[in-house]
Amino acid sequence: MFSAIVSSNNPRIKHIVKLRESRTRRREGLFLIDGIREVERAWRSGYEFAEVFWNAGEDVRTDGHVDLDSSLKNVCPDFERRDMLKSLLTLTDSARVPTIPLSSGVFAKIGFGERNEGVLAVVKSKLTTLGELDSYLRKKSQTVGEAPLLGVVEGVEKPGNIGAIFRSADGAGVDALMIAAEDYDVYNPNSIRGSLGAIFHVPVVVAPTVTILDWLRKRNIQRATALCDEAIPYAQLDYRLPTAIVLGSESEGLSKEWSLESQIDFENNLLRKIRLPMLGIADSLNVSNAAAILFYEARRVRSYWTPGSESVGMLATDCNKCSLDSSEKGC
Repeated sequence: MFSAIVSSNNPRIKHIVKLRESRTRRREGLFLIDGIREVERAWRSGYEFAEVFWNAGEDVRTDGHVDLDSSLKNVCPDFERRDMLKSLLTLTDSARVPTIPLSSGVFAKIGFGERNEGVLAVVKSKLTTLGELDSYLRKKSQTVGEAPLLGVVEGVEKPGNIGAIFRSADGAGVDALMIAAEDYDVYNPNSIRGSLGAIFHVPVVVAPTVTILDWLRKRNIQRATALCDEAIPYAQLDYRLPTAIVLGSESEGLSKEWSLESQIDFENNLLRKIRLPMLGIADSLNVSNAAAILFYEARRVRSYWTPGSESVGMLATDCNKCSLDSSEKGC
């Protein structure tokens, strides 16, 4: 049996409403997750849960106590989804996370509209520091033997785009996503939703542009920077090297810092400007689409190569692997 909340004036409910505001989320280091799949993926990824709330239906007893099985049968007619929700709630409750049923009216006050799946979690933020990223990459290099592959985004304001970038980064096996900003609301509900929960599986660093640039230079990580001037086609870059794929907003692009070549950049050829071909009337792709193309191109190149081998399969710069005549390649 669970003790229910049946009043929207409850302090816990008022606190959740405040967490809808970006300023409150960042100040308190807490955020909201709605949806069974997203909540479960955050749990499996080791995030620390503060509270979990679920819709117990209209007929919450006046004594405030709720039976899990009978309530879920009333509010969740789909057997498969009901079973998933029951397993999730049992899991969080057994881990001593406050798992609290709400009346339908109260849950509607904190739920996310049409996508109401009957569960909402309050979770602690888990950003990765640059020191932690160093340790993570070092450990991965020792076990996998693959050079770091990072994503960097700057000035991307739409949370849905950030969510989609996380989804592509997770799918392509990008080691971490770095957000170049003084401060950023990573865990916006639309970012979480757009990522389908992948945001919880990819380490994320938030740091100013100059800090990220300095960190990349000191580690000799080449910057595959999406800049149009003097850029090479994206498929001509050797992504086997330690690489950071850097993307800016569609409207503003990247700040000038990314195109400035330091002595370290010059000596180690770290500043690599790349471009995606635009053969129609549009002059740019949505940033999340560009990220997906570049992340998967890097993964494609790396999939043809194993440590100790010089072969990179169909890498575009390896002209011996191409069946086209040189006049047709546009090399």
